[in-house]
Amino acid sequence: MSGLWPPTWSSEYDDAKESLPWPEQEKTGYIRIRRGDFAKYVTVELGQLCSMWKRIKNYGLPQGRGYLAEPRFVMDVVRLFDCEVETYRRWRENQ
Repeated sequence: MSGLWPPTWSSEYDDAKESLPWPEQEKTGYIRIRRGDFAKYVTVELGQLCSMWKRIKNYGLPQGRGYLAEPRFVMDVVRLFDCEVETYRRWRENQ
């Protein structure tokens, strides 16, 4: 990710024209992240966690002996990301 971070695009844009579909905070606890604030939330560590989660989804758990053999941290990340994906899918279906 070193070549992609930090983002090289300019954050000069019109907030009023930027309309991204996203669940609003009142109903779900989600917030909209403005492009100018993106780097505060999306870090190298988050990218690494996303990559780990995707590898686990594609190839299975790293230890290969079931979830009890995995460090608790790994299972916490998998559960968190799975929950977020499911919440987003349900929200998307209701649009």
